[in-house]
Amino acid sequence: MLFVLFSGDLFALERKVVRFSGELVHWDAKGPEPQFRYLDHTNLREKIIFCDADTMRLALGNQPFEKRHIEGKARQLSPTSDVWVCVGRPHIFQKYQVSVSSPTPQSKRIQGQVIEADGESGQIVYLVRGRRTYLTIEPSLAKEMAESLSQMKTVEIEGDYHYDRIKRYYVKD
Repeated sequence: MLFVLFSGDLFALERKVVRFSGELVHWDAKGPEPQFRYLDHTNLREKIIFCDADTMRLALGNQPFEKRHIEGKARQLSPTSDVWVCVGRPHIFQKYQVSVSSPTPQSKRIQGQVIEADGESGQIVYLVRGRRTYLTIEPSLAKEMAESLSQMKTVEIEGDYHYDRIKRYYVKD
C-alpha cells in the first residue's frame, strides 16, 4: 500500500469567523436574500452580511429604521469567498450619549438601553455606547423593566440617580 499526502495552501484554508460592529445602514429581511449593510468604522466601508429570514426577523422585529448600531459574528461562505453570513443572532441597539454634568455631586446622570433586569436583586444591565454597564436600582422598578423586556419591548433608563447608602441601591432624583 502506498499513501500519498498532499500538502498545500489550498488544503489548509478554513473559513474565517470575525466579529463585526458598526452603524446599521440598511436591511432587507423579506427579500430573496435577507441581508443587512453596515458601515465598518475601521475602514469606513459599507459591508454586507447575509442572514436567514428568521434570524433577521428575531434581531430586527418590526423596528422602524432609525440610526442604530449592529454587532455580532460572521463567517465566510467558503475559504476564498468575499461573501459573509451571520453566525448566531446579531445584536442591534441604539447608541446613547452620556452627559458629564450632574446637578449635585452625589448624583450621576444615567441614560441607556436596558438589556437585562432582575426584579429580585434590582440589578440591571444597560448599554452606553455599546458597552455594558451594571447598576442596582429599586427592585420594584427593575421588576417592571424585566416584565417589559420579557414582552420584547425596548426599555430605556434616563435620569439623575444618587446612591442611597441605607437602601444600598440607586434612587432617581
